[in-house]
Amino acid sequence: MFKSARLKLTIIYCLVFFSILWLFSFSLYFWMERSYGEAYISKVKNQQIELAGDLPFNSKSEQTVTIAGDVALGQLKRTLLVLNGGLIVIIPGLAWLLTKRTLQPIEETYDNQKQFVSDASHELRTPLTIMKGEIDLALRRPRNTAEYTQVLTSTREEVGRLEDLTDSLLYIARSDQRRVTMPMGEIDIVDVIIESVSYVQPLAKANKLTLSFDPPPANLRVRGSTTTLKQLFTNLLENAIKFTPKKGSITVSAEPSDKVIKIFVVDTGIGMKSTAVAQAFERFYRDDVARTQKGFGLGLAICKTIVEQHNGTITLGSKPDKGTTVTITLPKA
Repeated sequence: MFKSARLKLTIIYCLVFFSILWLFSFSLYFWMERSYGEAYISKVKNQQIELAGDLPFNSKSEQTVTIAGDVALGQLKRTLLVLNGGLIVIIPGLAWLLTKRTLQPIEETYDNQKQFVSDASHELRTPLTIMKGEIDLALRRPRNTAEYTQVLTSTREEVGRLEDLTDSLLYIARSDQRRVTMPMGEIDIVDVIIESVSYVQPLAKANKLTLSFDPPPANLRVRGSTTTLKQLFTNLLENAIKFTPKKGSITVSAEPSDKVIKIFVVDTGIGMKSTAVAQAFERFYRDDVARTQKGFGLGLAICKTIVEQHNGTITLGSKPDKGTTVTITLPKA
């Protein structure tokens, strides 16, 4: 599809370039041709009179001027022919390169969208298949109340997973279309972190993990959305809890640095390989270890989107069996 579009766009570029070039060349030539006529001879005659006084301007002088004009006109014609001939070879190649640069962002967006739809369809199919299988199994023969309750409970869990996936997909889609509206204001990032830590603390205790945050002595103010920043830190903490074995620890810290504020989320979890770190923020990406846990591979992608919406950066450092460190940099208010 894009090869055909590139070829058509190249032809259009060539036609536009050649039209402009030939129009300029013909206009220049005809203008110069008219200039080397009677008006040109008259100008030369007047200039010679001004410089030489009363010296006669005879027919021989006029003939010399005419010949000089013809020579200059012929030289201009040859120059334009050589220039146009050379550009006939150069312009198609240049147009081909320009179309590549023009279509490349569109092609990348199309490929990303295609991959996004494919991954989303796959993730949606899994819980739907589970629900359909359990319901079909329950309808094959009469069952008691406990068995029906079990099927309904399992189905409800899968519906919850579908709701979470739908919300994530909707957020990412709106972010791509610049349709996410956030009430931005000056907030204390320390308060946001404290609320996020308090929210996931019961989950950490249930998994026998130590979750701690030592607030800095001074307020650290940024301009942003409390709701989305809380979602950012909640996602990161839940992710750390998910991949940290029992009796492990998760530490959150924040410190000012020049014109930015740095927040660190450090865990003693199972860590990640370098290949997984490089792809961690890609949508729907999950390495072999992550596939053993519930999830869709959208958490870090959403975190990155939120940070970028706040003009910040997010990086991830990790080693297998050594834990993971997520560093978030946000500009000060």
